[in-house]
Amino acid sequence: MKILVCDKETLLLKLLSSELTPHGYNVFTADNGYRAMTLLRAEKPDIVITNILLPLINGFEFLSQIRKINRRSAVIVYSAIKSEHIIEQIFLLGARDFIAKPFDPEKLIIRIKMLI
Repeated sequence: MKILVCDKETLLLKLLSSELTPHGYNVFTADNGYRAMTLLRAEKPDIVITNILLPLINGFEFLSQIRKINRRSAVIVYSAIKSEHIIEQIFLLGARDFIAKPFDPEKLIIRIKMLI
């Protein structure tokens, strides 16, 4: 199973990749929205895990493009922004789950398993 993880924080990308890989997931990482779009087209991941705050292409634009590029990708969004309006927008753009930051990577793995 392919997972695309998108965040501007390189350290968090490395942490999530090192947590997900031992569970048998093929993990791709992107540190900006442009790179995320490129990997989305090339790898067609089963799951996209993304922060809503991305450089170059913001997370909302990225979310709106996911459905156009690969309709079958399940999307989990995480963010420190917990505004009800923002969370509502995330779900309207096709996210299947939302996790408030900071979060435990083990809880993320449980949520991934619930999506598949």
